[in-house]
Amino acid sequence: MKLLSMILGFLAAALILAQLTMGQLIASSHDPKMIKMHQHTGYLTVVVSLAYILLSLVTIASLSKKRPA
Repeated sequence: MKLLSMILGFLAAALILAQLTMGQLIASSHDPKMIKMHQHTGYLTVVVSLAYILLSLVTIASLSKKRPA
Protein backbone atom coordinates (compact mmCIF):
# COMPACT_ATOMS: atom_id res chain seq x y z
CA MET A 1 0.00 0.00 0.00
CA LYS A 2 2.94 2.31 0.72
CA LEU A 3 4.32 1.80 -2.80
CA LEU A 4 0.95 2.53 -4.40
CA SER A 5 0.65 5.66 -2.30
CA MET A 6 4.09 6.84 -3.43
CA ILE A 7 3.29 6.14 -7.09
CA LEU A 8 0.01 8.04 -6.86
CA GLY A 9 1.79 10.93 -5.14
CA PHE A 10 4.41 11.22 -7.87
CA LEU A 11 1.75 10.92 -10.57
CA ALA A 12 -0.35 13.64 -8.91
CA ALA A 13 2.70 15.93 -8.74
CA ALA A 14 3.53 15.32 -12.41
CA LEU A 15 -0.05 16.01 -13.48
CA ILE A 16 -0.14 19.24 -11.46
CA LEU A 17 3.07 20.39 -13.16
CA ALA A 18 1.58 19.46 -16.55
CA GLN A 19 -1.51 21.52 -15.74
CA LEU A 20 0.66 24.51 -14.87
CA THR A 21 2.67 24.16 -18.08
CA MET A 22 -0.40 23.80 -20.27
CA GLY A 23 -2.02 26.77 -18.56
CA GLN A 24 0.99 28.91 -19.43
CA LEU A 25 0.95 27.68 -23.03
CA ILE A 26 -2.75 28.45 -23.34
CA ALA A 27 -2.25 31.93 -21.93
CA SER A 28 0.38 32.67 -24.56
CA SER A 29 -1.24 31.04 -27.62
CA HIS A 30 -5.02 30.62 -27.07
CA ASP A 31 -5.02 27.33 -29.04
CA PRO A 32 -8.47 25.63 -28.78
CA LYS A 33 -6.88 22.16 -28.93
CA MET A 34 -4.71 22.98 -25.90
CA ILE A 35 -7.75 24.23 -24.00
CA LYS A 36 -9.50 20.86 -24.44
CA MET A 37 -6.34 18.95 -23.44
CA HIS A 38 -6.01 21.17 -20.38
CA GLN A 39 -9.60 20.41 -19.40
CA HIS A 40 -9.20 16.63 -19.74
CA THR A 41 -5.90 16.48 -17.86
CA GLY A 42 -7.50 18.68 -15.21
CA TYR A 43 -10.15 16.02 -14.63
CA LEU A 44 -7.48 13.32 -14.45
CA THR A 45 -5.43 15.42 -12.03
CA VAL A 46 -8.40 15.80 -9.69
CA VAL A 47 -9.18 12.06 -9.73
CA VAL A 48 -5.56 11.01 -9.13
CA SER A 49 -5.06 13.63 -6.41
CA LEU A 50 -8.22 12.57 -4.58
CA ALA A 51 -7.21 8.91 -4.82
CA TYR A 52 -3.79 9.80 -3.39
CA ILE A 53 -5.33 11.77 -0.53
CA LEU A 54 -7.76 8.95 0.27
CA LEU A 55 -5.06 6.29 0.18
CA SER A 56 -2.77 8.44 2.34
CA LEU A 57 -5.52 8.93 4.93
CA VAL A 58 -6.24 5.19 4.99
CA THR A 59 -2.52 4.48 5.46
CA ILE A 60 -2.24 7.02 8.29
CA ALA A 61 -5.36 5.63 9.99
CA SER A 62 -4.04 2.06 9.80
CA LEU A 63 -0.72 3.16 11.34
CA SER A 64 -2.48 4.72 14.31
CA LYS A 65 -4.43 1.48 14.94
CA LYS A 66 -1.23 -0.57 15.09
CA ARG A 67 0.37 1.59 17.81
CA PRO A 68 -0.82 1.15 21.39
CA ALA A 69 -2.31 4.32 22.88
